[in-house]
Amino acid sequence: MKKHTFLLFLLPLLLLVACSSEAAQSVETAEEQAEKELDAEIYIPEFEEYPIVSAEIISFPMASSKSLLVTYSREKGSLKSGELISNHEETVGSEVIYGIYEGDPILFKITFDKNEIISGDGSHELRTVNGESVLYHETTSGDKEYLTAFFNGEQGSYSFEFMLTDELTEDEAYWVISTVIQGQNSN
Repeated sequence: MKKHTFLLFLLPLLLLVACSSEAAQSVETAEEQAEKELDAEIYIPEFEEYPIVSAEIISFPMASSKSLLVTYSREKGSLKSGELISNHEETVGSEVIYGIYEGDPILFKITFDKNEIISGDGSHELRTVNGESVLYHETTSGDKEYLTAFFNGEQGSYSFEFMLTDELTEDEAYWVISTVIQGQNSN
């Protein structure tokens, strides 16, 4: 009788541990996997006020290229189902390496690519952030404001897409960019 009681208690605990370790990778593990896949030192910043809701390697078969896309939100909800994640990977052509968690609202995205980015149409302005030349562009769509920016580092380029709100101001967006510059310089 004691063996059965112990097993009844232990079985749900083992299932919980197995399920959570399968679905919830750490950001450090995702960073290591991205570095392996892209053959570059990559910095994925973590912010208490802007949790990461997903990280994925996106493949561009026609260009024989891959990028890392990390999405940040105001709140991190529950992990989406394996079926939804698989459907997303198939639709987008990506490999999810962290998440995908519910997140509302999506505030910004950071993309790392080994290729250099250039401003094709010259519409970007230049701003120096922590000694790094950052090209940026501000736009509006309806009542929403956006800031896009990028810089080219030694290992590759980082690009940013911010939806500016009361929760994420322009100053905070440049603070995020500054954090990435500091982090990639310390790698």
